[in-house]
Amino acid sequence: MAEGVPKYVAVRDNLRQRARAMRPGEKLPAEPELCERYGVSRITLRHAIGDLIQEGLLVREQGRGTFRTETAADGSGPGGAAGARAGGGTGGAGAQRQSLGSTIMGFFRQQATLGNVVSTKVLDNSIVRNAKAAERLGLDADADLIRLERLRLIGDAPRQHVVTFLAAARFPKVHDDGFTADSLYEYLERTYAVNLVENDVTVRVRVLDGRMAWYFGVPDGTPVLETESTVKDEFGAIIAYNTSLESPDASEVSFVVRTGSDSVSMKL
Repeated sequence: MAEGVPKYVAVRDNLRQRARAMRPGEKLPAEPELCERYGVSRITLRHAIGDLIQEGLLVREQGRGTFRTETAADGSGPGGAAGARAGGGTGGAGAQRQSLGSTIMGFFRQQATLGNVVSTKVLDNSIVRNAKAAERLGLDADADLIRLERLRLIGDAPRQHVVTFLAAARFPKVHDDGFTADSLYEYLERTYAVNLVENDVTVRVRVLDGRMAWYFGVPDGTPVLETESTVKDEFGAIIAYNTSLESPDASEVSFVVRTGSDSVSMKL
């Protein structure tokens, strides 16, 4: 691999060339074979494949593997890609299921693919009880939850505020070890060997006030996009419940829906 190039980037670029040479519907080699071939971990490989799924070049079918898409990534041909954008506005909400197959593309991974350096401030990491969050996680109302509140920055500029709830009994190290890593999803994959494959996302418009407006350095009443999501593993178990606010200058969501597949590529 080229010196100075992140491993996942080198793997992704090589896999992209390989995928473009494959026949539509052709299956990619299994993960263990690819990990051995490229000399990388499963997490690094999934990061690379996740980018190609986002690009529409590959699609992962649960229990079957990863395949070259049947339609062109640029959406050419009948029933190609359909795109939509929602910016700051005056109300309303949209719901969309994000099924990303081999990886869930969180904020950190998305920005890394764009070449941005993300830093994280952990504002809270505590054990709480929250009936609404417990219900979203499929737990009893009095279950102990980890509440992880973070502010994500690019340079010195706040770009995302996110609150995540996790089951304390299942993921105790997130609290006990004082989680500070940039990517929670990569941490869960690495520490607990979970395979995150689905993100059910609801997007709505809300206005900022008080502490949230102060974090983003904007006046009270500024409209932003708020997302609420539940992340699931390959067995359908709910792993995390999140609510996040995007910086007003980044309040846009775009997604691509491809005919013949239940997968949706979604980028905030």
